[in-house]
Amino acid sequence: MNTTVQKVFKQAFQAYIKNKKLPLHHYKAANDFMSCRTAAMGGHIQACPEGHVERVCYNSCRHRNCPQCNKIQIERWLDCKKNILLDTAHRHLVFTLPHELNELWLMNTSLMTDVLFQTASETLKQLLNDKKYLGADTGFLLNLHTWGRNLSLHPHLHCLISNGGLNAQGEWVQPVKKCFLPYRVIMRLFRGKFCAALKKYADLIRKPDSLRPVRFNNLINQLGRKDWHVEIMEPYEHGEGVINYLARYVKGGPITNQQLDETDDKILLRYQSHQTGQQEVHRYSKTGFIRQLLIHVPDRGKRTLRFYGLYTSGKRAALNKARAAHQQPPVSNDKELQDWQDYLISKGYGEQVLCPVCQQKLQQKERLFRGRDPTTQWHVILNNMKTLNLTA
Repeated sequence: MNTTVQKVFKQAFQAYIKNKKLPLHHYKAANDFMSCRTAAMGGHIQACPEGHVERVCYNSCRHRNCPQCNKIQIERWLDCKKNILLDTAHRHLVFTLPHELNELWLMNTSLMTDVLFQTASETLKQLLNDKKYLGADTGFLLNLHTWGRNLSLHPHLHCLISNGGLNAQGEWVQPVKKCFLPYRVIMRLFRGKFCAALKKYADLIRKPDSLRPVRFNNLINQLGRKDWHVEIMEPYEHGEGVINYLARYVKGGPITNQQLDETDDKILLRYQSHQTGQQEVHRYSKTGFIRQLLIHVPDRGKRTLRFYGLYTSGKRAALNKARAAHQQPPVSNDKELQDWQDYLISKGYGEQVLCPVCQQKLQQKERLFRGRDPTTQWHVILNNMKTLNLTA
């Protein structure tokens, strides 16, 4: 039987939190999932301009991990980000943390997130600014994923990097080496920077009782001698390929409702296995599923997508110079955002958002307050009174 994240949380969240103390952002995420597109979120009246039809629509929660409400947000995000991408090949790299750090990640998610972004970006900047490899300022973005396809904890960064950059003379230059950046050089530099950062922040890192200072240092030294997983993917002819892939996770969370089924009080999660290439099914209890989903909810306000180099807002002049080298117009800040009607029409659902009488777009007429049933709203009461001739 098909189910949704919202249904699972409504059924089992109270059982999950019994005798538990969760971080505040987990409670916020759970409340958003359960309240999304219900009266608890408030809403608005959508009406035909000619007065033919009127309907109540509840607001989306817009939580970045909610799988049911962010389709229009994904499209708007894509429109905005594609607007700044350079029309050149882009490289796709993946930095993955070893599983030995998973327990520390869970206990220090915010700090470990910042360390991962800091060390990966410093690694790329140091190598890309080296004339042996490129010697230029590139545009790149880093996007954090903390999950494997079966919702296991698997912190890693996806990196999208322009295949070239602006040198000190303002000229667009290509990488010196055909391999772009050597795998072992990237891996060793990233590993060294991350291990050094762990030692630097040792006093700030919360540790399990079993990991006393000596064992903590031993763990870091051991990790410094093993290979870390840094993957250099095939280049994209343009950045749109990987940014389309990332968009779903930036604005929609690690799973979709279409992957979920419920049977015998278990949640079945369908996913495509990286190892076998086949579709597999992972069984969770309802509380186990909630736990696994919530560990991937980032701290409130913590950015999981960050821009660097030419793609930062502070380097628009340099970016426009690079765009000119690729016969692209300057970045425009006046791009019109796609509205929900246009989005649904573009996806083939136009009949659901047009007035069936005059075919005009439905417009927002009135706002509904959070937590109120629409039948108690004053405009409904007054309309009913007018219908019964109880008003002057």
